Amino acid sequence: MADRFMLGFVAAVLVAASVVAGASSIRVPREQPRADDYRVKAAFLYNFAKFVEWPARAFATPSAPLTLCVLGVDPFGAVLDDTLRGQLVAGRTLSVRRLAQVEPGCHLLFIGGSERSRLALLTGQLRRVSVLTVSEEPGFNESGGMIELFTDRDGVQFNISPKAVERSGLRASARLIALAANQRHPSGGRR
Repeated sequence: MADRFMLGFVAAVLVAASVVAGASSIRVPREQPRADDYRVKAAFLYNFAKFVEWPARAFATPSAPLTLCVLGVDPFGAVLDDTLRGQLVAGRTLSVRRLAQVEPGCHLLFIGGSERSRLALLTGQLRRVSVLTVSEEPGFNESGGMIELFTDRDGVQFNISPKAVERSGLRASARLIALAANQRHPSGGRR
């Protein structure tokens, strides 16, 4: 059942990426240009938001948007905005903010590579705050982060720390957890 859901999740990510790219289909092997990786990673962020539940107290009002923040140097550029434009998650619009420092109001925080030296500090600061933390920095989960994106021979993958997600008061779908490479492969997810 997890394999069937994985195919559906990957298909959803690829469909979102292909819409953004304006192509009828996209393959994401490691050899493709980095820009395609970021289209897929942007689609992953959207899908992470769909498979995570935030407590009601995480939003200022019942109709407040779900805010995705990018901390540090933004590797996505316009791709992230294009991917999320017009999308809804649990009836909420999505908004994107770029930050130099952590600020209140973020629900999903992508921590850019420029923040590498501060990862442990940042994840410690957000440890019990209802903010889903995502980065592509190696060892992000070990430093307290929730979801680590990476690219291997199979394309874009992710590892997840269910304990870090739970500790923050968020609920990740069991299906999302089962799709994480480190949950499917005892070797830790990277191949």
